[in-house]
Amino acid sequence: MTVATVNTVSGIDFLEALPIAEPFVASARESYEARQDICSWFCDPLARWARAAYGEEIFALAARGYAEHCRHVDGARQAYDRTARYVPEDRSRVLDGLYGDDGAMAPYMWATALTYVFWPSMTSHLALLRDAFLNRLPAAPRILELACGHGAVGLVSLEQRPDATLLGYDISPPAIRIAHRLAGASTHAGRARFAVRDVLELDLAEGRHDGVIAAMLAEHLPEPRSLFDSVARYLAPEGLAFVSTALEQPQRDHVYEFHHESEAIAMAEAAGLRVAHMVCEAEPSAPGARFTPRALAMVLTHG
Repeated sequence: MTVATVNTVSGIDFLEALPIAEPFVASARESYEARQDICSWFCDPLARWARAAYGEEIFALAARGYAEHCRHVDGARQAYDRTARYVPEDRSRVLDGLYGDDGAMAPYMWATALTYVFWPSMTSHLALLRDAFLNRLPAAPRILELACGHGAVGLVSLEQRPDATLLGYDISPPAIRIAHRLAGASTHAGRARFAVRDVLELDLAEGRHDGVIAAMLAEHLPEPRSLFDSVARYLAPEGLAFVSTALEQPQRDHVYEFHHESEAIAMAEAAGLRVAHMVCEAEPSAPGARFTPRALAMVLTHG
């Protein structure tokens, strides 16, 4: 692996900032090195924008957030294996104490961005996003991102498609503030708009979109079927949607337990969508564990 020089900013800066003593660092490095091409595609521009927006200290902040997130996920998985049920935090506490709090949301947002390159189950999502979704959209596509969070997925999409425009919504004001700062540090601010909205209560005056992204959102919703209905409603007749979700992965704000890939596929089909491409990969689990944490990503079309 090529080590970043002093004057070069790349995704490796996030990797090098991880605390060496943490047990998850080796797996993060292994994941990044195994798929360095696609990890760099996502993380290199993100690192440049992050440093321009926040300064050199952003790498340490992101690393601390990722470490905290990994510790929480490990504890949640152990509890899940004992009890066989998700025990998410109270929704009002999540909305106010996490989604509405800058101090809590910033490290959490950076952690979720880094899982795309540090978790082996997620790197394949990036390849699907780039190759089966972004590269197959029509000329000058209009992209809608539901629950855009930090904005990194949408902004990297604009990096890949210089002819695209992006509209991103999220329920969290702190997340949208991060998206605005990253957009301002990129060259894509004129093609990206981010706003605070509940994505399940949109009434879009802009009409339908050539591409719709709903990444790792369904598991956060008590009734995820409504998300697939929204995707179908906002997607142009010949458009493509990128939808991903976690299966058997408990976290503080995961409220819906997907146990089988077929559950998400059936929800998509019930909304009038069909699967054009799909990947689903598992995370390493403890010996004897009852559940296998997985991450599913699909490219959908109208059926």
